[in-house]
Amino acid sequence: MRYAISDIHGCPKSFRALLNEIQLDRNDELFLLGDYIDRGPDSQGVIDLAWELEADGYNVKSLRGNHEEMLLEAHRGERDVYDWAPSRKHYDKVIAWMDRLPFYFETPGYILVHAGLNFQRTFPFKDKNAMLYSRYFYDTIDYEWLGDRIIVHGHTPARMLEVKKDIRDMATNQYACIDAGCSQVAEGMGYLTALNLDTKEGTFVRSQD
Repeated sequence: MRYAISDIHGCPKSFRALLNEIQLDRNDELFLLGDYIDRGPDSQGVIDLAWELEADGYNVKSLRGNHEEMLLEAHRGERDVYDWAPSRKHYDKVIAWMDRLPFYFETPGYILVHAGLNFQRTFPFKDKNAMLYSRYFYDTIDYEWLGDRIIVHGHTPARMLEVKKDIRDMATNQYACIDAGCSQVAEGMGYLTALNLDTKEGTFVRSQD
């Protein structure tokens, strides 16, 4: 099976609980759509769990989110640290890992991206900023360019019921946001989502961090 998870935001207990819920095994593909850090209580714990899975032979493919990009910008002296920064012990390894993270993935039937795509560009994958930061891009989708693919993204937190509706309708709409606001305290949020890309079903766990 292929699974997508986004916006874990420093919540490793929720991340581990969700992996247990979907019973991830080494034959599966796990796509992580960025924003591992900030907001939640243990950003390093999320990164460590992703690394642990990789070391244990799981097929994990991690994308870059805007929060990783902001940390890289802080590392380059281009901005202040937003929220979390790695300890001296982990700093070099974390920065090197984040700097290698791609901006999107393609897998049969899907485009996976952290935030969205800029369809004003002839080739939307050229706009890295849009893939990290864009919101509310659905009205601009170029369906001729998209073909039969579905865009799966996070970045813009929504109530769990709205995420469920997006997943239910994604075959028709050709998009779905899977960010149910794991680190948020707003009403209807506070869930981490795993989308099964093969069955088109969502699994949700309440935040445990």
